[in-house]
Amino acid sequence: MTDNEGSDDVVVRVDNLVVEFPAGRKQVVHAVSGVNFELRRGETLGLVGESGCGKSTTGRAIMRLVQPTSGRVEVDGVDLTQLPTNDLRRLRRKMQMIFQDPVSSLNPSRRVRDIVREGIEIWRDDAGGNPLNDTKATELMAAVGLDPAVGDRRPHELSGGQCQRICIARALVVDPDVLILDEPVSALDVSVQAQILNLLERLRAQFDLTMLFISHDLAVVRNVSDRVLVMYLGRVCEEAPTDELFSTPKHPYSQALLASIPGVDPTTQWGLGQPDELVSGELPSPVNPPSGCRFRTRCPLANDRCASEVPRLREIAPGHRVACHYVD
Repeated sequence: MTDNEGSDDVVVRVDNLVVEFPAGRKQVVHAVSGVNFELRRGETLGLVGESGCGKSTTGRAIMRLVQPTSGRVEVDGVDLTQLPTNDLRRLRRKMQMIFQDPVSSLNPSRRVRDIVREGIEIWRDDAGGNPLNDTKATELMAAVGLDPAVGDRRPHELSGGQCQRICIARALVVDPDVLILDEPVSALDVSVQAQILNLLERLRAQFDLTMLFISHDLAVVRNVSDRVLVMYLGRVCEEAPTDELFSTPKHPYSQALLASIPGVDPTTQWGLGQPDELVSGELPSPVNPPSGCRFRTRCPLANDRCASEVPRLREIAPGHRVACHYVD
């Protein structure tokens, strides 16, 4: 666990991030709505929530793979949302993204070694042929547990786990400070998931990496994260150190989410009802989200105030923030 609290330790700061997409007939998808958080040097921050909550869009907006509608994304104090293309290119080397499906993330027509070293050649404006590029690619392949002989093969000849190792090596070859991992193990077998998670933990220490780990799998997030952010329908509803969130969740949605873990009894652990009593109904559409608190249509505590007033994300304990009118 990391204890970095000072502002000097903040690598990425997301301030009131909004991402909206047109949906036809003058409708808008409210994918991300006013998200705020900080990513501190050397930590792994888990970002969780059910499908459609906006967590992947948040990661892509930080990388500016999708353009934010408004808000700021600062990397070492520089706002990425306002940078022209050339300046963004220079800064983007500091952040790399690893995607959910490793096989489709790789060019099927290229050899593995060429895929890994491509980042160096792009960054250095190198046309290729530099033996140092081959050396670094080979070193990174070894660092992620790949036999150098794999370098002459193509992605379709390899397993999903091997392809994800290639994606990790490709990301690391430009010496980034931050990795954004979007469901990096969800497409892999359970045994391979454990290998990749152990690899990421080792690489974090070896290369002094800072990670944003996006996942719907609570068990995975609990094992890899120092802090956890819980999102619901485009908004952050709770943020806390990992152990604190899993032992004493405060937001009704966080409680319902954790109550769905096999073996967890919310009645004995938190003095609450059974999972089906903590949440009801279906996830609303992001095209027409509820007013006020977006969880209110499924929350057993909701009242008129929840419909009219957006709850502020406020600190209830050091490092523990909750967006609920009735958290007390």
